[in-house]
Amino acid sequence: MFNKGEIAIFRRVGLNPVLFGEAILGTRIPNLTYLLAFDDEAARVEAWNKFRSDPEWIKLKSIPEYEDKRIVSKITNKLLTSTAFPQI
Repeated sequence: MFNKGEIAIFRRVGLNPVLFGEAILGTRIPNLTYLLAFDDEAARVEAWNKFRSDPEWIKLKSIPEYEDKRIVSKITNKLLTSTAFPQI
């Protein structure tokens, strides 16, 4: 699902990608990490609301092979802000 349409939907609705990562080992596999950038909290909320109601997203997530609860069993949000340290 991630590689078959979700990224395009992210970009279209304003979920600005910085990084998409997939865990390759550990106890919480499958595990995807999205690092997204927003101008402010209002932009973040608006983009996620657009994503959740996007017709293509609704269609994509209803495909039987993607309805498995193990695919999305836990969502964790962490809001970060930049520091004075150099960028990597």
